[in-house]
Amino acid sequence: MESSPPGFTLFRELPLELRLKIWSFIAPGPRTVSIKYKGLSCYSTGKGFLAAADWRSPDPIPIVLHICRESRTEALKSYQLAFGSYLHPGRIYFDFSKDTLRFGNSHRDAYMTVPEMLQSGPIDYLLDVFLGGDPCGADDAEKVKYMITDIDESVYGRRAFCWNEIRLFTGLKKLTIMPRDEDEMADELMRGYQDTLRNVASKHLEWVVPQIAVVSATSGALWGTLELETSD
Repeated sequence: MESSPPGFTLFRELPLELRLKIWSFIAPGPRTVSIKYKGLSCYSTGKGFLAAADWRSPDPIPIVLHICRESRTEALKSYQLAFGSYLHPGRIYFDFSKDTLRFGNSHRDAYMTVPEMLQSGPIDYLLDVFLGGDPCGADDAEKVKYMITDIDESVYGRRAFCWNEIRLFTGLKKLTIMPRDEDEMADELMRGYQDTLRNVASKHLEWVVPQIAVVSATSGALWGTLELETSD
């Protein structure tokens, strides 16, 4: 029977500089953090209504925030509670310098078969809700630098596709959009994405368009990138 390795009981006696370096090693690298809208339904005299709601993530909180007071103090230099509003505090620990915010089904990924994806539930297109203000909206959109969003079928009928929401994330540097369509439609859809992007950007010259990649939510295949033509 193997014995457990001995515990290290002298950690507190290590120099502060070394302890802080250890905490930095324990902290995770860049994360992809899924965001979900959670509402609490209440009923009165047979009628249902939304009493409260906030934004949460199913992804685990970085463990370095829970080890001890010193590790938490150090971690809080990078992570902050984000995506609250005037109605509710932020509940998601997020490092805006390196984490990626994901809107959509967190269990949907490139390794799923189509039947598995269909069973995992509908795609949640929540950008308009997140940016909508009032009881449903959230703060901090302007701080997000990296983002992934699944594309719901409802946005295809819009003249501006999803770009009028995307441009309100004013600090965004890199974006991945994930349509659910089959790869055979990639060329046609990419032309539509490009045309709507060009139209919206021409009407909002202040918008600094981020790097945009399109990845199929069905197969995981990279369809390509979207860019604005630059004039000489």
